[in-house]
Amino acid sequence: MSFLVTIISFIIVFGVLVSVHEYGHMFFAKRAGIMCPEFAIGMGPKIFSFRKNETLYTIRLLPVGGYVRMAGDGLEEPPVQPGMHVKIKVNDKDEITHIILDDQHKFQQIEAIEVKQCDFKDGLYIEGITAYDQERHRYPIADKSYFVENGSLIQIAPKDRQFTYKKPYQKFLTLFAGPLFNFLLTLVLFIGLAYYQGTPTNSVDEVAKGSPAAQAGLKSGDTIVKLGSHKINDKDDIDQAVSEIKDQKTKLTVERDGKQQTFDIKPKKVEQKMTKTHSETKYLLGYQADTEHTVFKPIISGLEQTVTAGKLIFTAILSMIASIFTGQFSFDMLNGPVGIYHTVDSVVKTGIINLISWMALLSVNLGLMNLLPVPALDGGRILFVIYEAIFRKPVNKKAETTIVAIGAVFVLIVMVLVTWNDIQRYFL
Repeated sequence: MSFLVTIISFIIVFGVLVSVHEYGHMFFAKRAGIMCPEFAIGMGPKIFSFRKNETLYTIRLLPVGGYVRMAGDGLEEPPVQPGMHVKIKVNDKDEITHIILDDQHKFQQIEAIEVKQCDFKDGLYIEGITAYDQERHRYPIADKSYFVENGSLIQIAPKDRQFTYKKPYQKFLTLFAGPLFNFLLTLVLFIGLAYYQGTPTNSVDEVAKGSPAAQAGLKSGDTIVKLGSHKINDKDDIDQAVSEIKDQKTKLTVERDGKQQTFDIKPKKVEQKMTKTHSETKYLLGYQADTEHTVFKPIISGLEQTVTAGKLIFTAILSMIASIFTGQFSFDMLNGPVGIYHTVDSVVKTGIINLISWMALLSVNLGLMNLLPVPALDGGRILFVIYEAIFRKPVNKKAETTIVAIGAVFVLIVMVLVTWNDIQRYFL
């Protein structure tokens, strides 16, 4: 049963994070007029699909990412290549309206052609030898034209529907939208948790045994009104005061049964490991704050937690990058799908609240990692767009394709190594 719960939790976490990220790309792409032939969750063989309008929505077997195919983004490969034999249907202007790649059709007056040259991005044409006269012909592709494959019509994008021909700001928004939606997901999750759990106050709910608070004489129901020289109105005031006092002995004033009492207290210094590469020194009083349910405080709390999570993950990423140059880098610093599954298995046992909190952190991590300036990632492709905006011309297409391909190979190699490392760590 535990195994089944872990599997379901992993599928939900993975599916939500990737879906939100890729939906962000598609949301802005479609508003820029960019055609999106496919929206995929997972990689590898297709296990489920359905078509809505011009987009095919697919779920694929391997839980190692997802993608949105955008027309003219330089990453998609057209299904027709030189040397292939296909059938075409043309209109009265001799423009191709359908390129037929299967036998599941009912078209009449079609022509067979051996493709010699073709261009589905810039020139938008097919040139080849037709069967009926064995002569070489060049056919332009009509504005409304389709690939006919597996009984489905897949529209061929005209220039004004291609990523390549959009303005730099539209490209930037489309690429940045994936990480942006991950950040928004984190915000929504933290705000939702704050509404559900309530926001902490300066009142005491529980006191941990043996803690500085217990040793000082703090009790459940006390309201902290002063810590050292700091007046206390809410939990944030307590956190700020403790961070300044650190582990020095100080005075703690509480309100108990309508009267104020003062105690001596010394916060405890604790080293907390925040990520695999980053630890923080914290000072704890050792109590759990009481909570309240209000209308606006959960929104502020969610914003604060999102910013804190962003700072935490950003610092961890910088530490990881720095470790490459100091020789301290280890693949243990990274988690692939296997590592994420193992973490889900651990976190889900502690309850749904912790799983949601961890998913919020993972969403920030996914957003920030995708903004790294690696060519195959969103951040790397954004650099090309910034170059285009500054110099008023796009990067050389061959150079961009080569750089992105190298980046993709690099990311794939890293993913394989991380996955193998995770398997060795957790299962061998």
